[in-house]
Amino acid sequence: MKEAWDYTHFCSCVKLGLLVVSLVAAEGSGEDVSWWQSSIVYQVYPRSFKDSDGDGVGDIPGIISKLDHFTYLNVDTFWLSPVYKSPMRDFGYDISDFRDIDPLFGTLDDFDELIQKAHDKGISVLMDYVPGHTSTDHEWFQKSANREGNYTNYYVWNDGIKLDNGTYVAPNNWLSVFGGSAWAWHSVRKQFYYHAFIPEQADLNYRDENVQREMKDVLRFWMDRGVDGVRVDAIEKLYEVENVSLDEPVSGQNVTPFQYEYLDHIYTSNLPETIPTVAAWYEVLQEYAKKDGKDRYMVVELYAKPAVRNTLYETGANPFNFDLIDLTPNPTGYEIRDQILNEYDNLPSGKWPNFVLGNHDRRRVSHKFGPQYVDVYNMLLLTLWGTPTTYYGEEIGMLEGIISWEQTVDPWGRNYGKDEFENFSRDPERTPMQWNGGYQAGFTTGNSTWLPLGEDWQTVNVQNQMESEELTSIQVYKQLAELRQKPAFLTGAFQCDHEKYLVILNVGKEEATVDLSSYSDGEPTATVIAVTPGMDIHHHRHHHHHRFIII
Repeated sequence: MKEAWDYTHFCSCVKLGLLVVSLVAAEGSGEDVSWWQSSIVYQVYPRSFKDSDGDGVGDIPGIISKLDHFTYLNVDTFWLSPVYKSPMRDFGYDISDFRDIDPLFGTLDDFDELIQKAHDKGISVLMDYVPGHTSTDHEWFQKSANREGNYTNYYVWNDGIKLDNGTYVAPNNWLSVFGGSAWAWHSVRKQFYYHAFIPEQADLNYRDENVQREMKDVLRFWMDRGVDGVRVDAIEKLYEVENVSLDEPVSGQNVTPFQYEYLDHIYTSNLPETIPTVAAWYEVLQEYAKKDGKDRYMVVELYAKPAVRNTLYETGANPFNFDLIDLTPNPTGYEIRDQILNEYDNLPSGKWPNFVLGNHDRRRVSHKFGPQYVDVYNMLLLTLWGTPTTYYGEEIGMLEGIISWEQTVDPWGRNYGKDEFENFSRDPERTPMQWNGGYQAGFTTGNSTWLPLGEDWQTVNVQNQMESEELTSIQVYKQLAELRQKPAFLTGAFQCDHEKYLVILNVGKEEATVDLSSYSDGEPTATVIAVTPGMDIHHHRHHHHHRFIII
């Protein structure tokens, strides 16, 4: 199918801030796509979605209470960020028990109820699978530190280098993603252990067959509970070279030696051994697909160029495509076009594309591009061919929170200190969901929230936007989510003789006028299917200001 696509219409009207896309339905299209191909994936960050017990932290019963929100949006899949048992030093990505729910979020019974009630509503659930490391509180790490049996080599241990004065230093110059050395000394084992992230997140040693077996069993544990797929965390850090005497070369970037970007990570990122390991996980998911006939979806977090991303398609899994998330803050129509074509042109034959605009690690759309562009980018995301992933709150154009150093809890931000934390902290994009304009934005009945509420929550909230008689961001999102079930959006064919949709996007700072008659193919009229607030429609001439329209 891919080889037959024609991009002529896609590129035919690109100006400095204007992009026009023509999508048409292919013959017989939309009939044979899997559930995850026709879905919108909505990321739920559990701490921030809905609090049920008044402690100021979101939880699983809170999510259950808001399942109708997904139904309203026409969203039928959500990805649940980690809810595993954890000391929460990295807010759930430092896991102390892969087979239990942290009491902060609820119980395994709560989780089972969430899966059942989601499925009853036709909603699929993706679990966040964090395979690369565990908390140093994990039983495996404690046993490994004591050199107990098979656990001895579950982690990456090394003696380090002994100096003339008898002290030991790290075996190499490898850096943590969060800054500083990636090695920490363990006083009991008298060795260093490797941590790609914070010191309390010890990296698992995937060269040990016992680790491989354990982590496949973890997958089975959650698949047995009815999970429909997984999002795999931080896959590029799964392996590091065995020879830890090798220093990584300096990158030449203009950053301090403390920062991760100071080195070129040729020995600790995207090693080829990753591919067969991911393939083995995908096979585990296929065991379940064969049992009940429902596809299982595996999507993998990987920030990399297409050549590296595409190696993951060989496993059966799908790598996240972050090209849109990497747009500059003031992109031109040309830049957006090029980023989209970067995905389509490099997609291996027979594979399925995807697009992401935001997540728990990156600035919100409203912050990066400006709140006036939220509808523009939601429309872009939801009308592109491929599986879109939406971060919670983007459907209402949530603004970030203003968070002081004293309020900062993200370890990445705190690692850089009071002077630089704002450049690294991920707290601003993680503030509580804004359900209404009442007490604590309807997020909690408690006295406090784990992070401050976002700006303008009294007006930018779900209830206000749902009840408004004027067209709002959530209403536009809902319309687009319904529209993308049309065959033209499910197949991505750009030219044919069947139904056609014209998509116009103005990402510029000035008004633009476009004559659409050249796209009409002789048709005298067209029907406006969806339009964002602020768009003026005048016969064949459409005047718009920072807005997106489908005809």
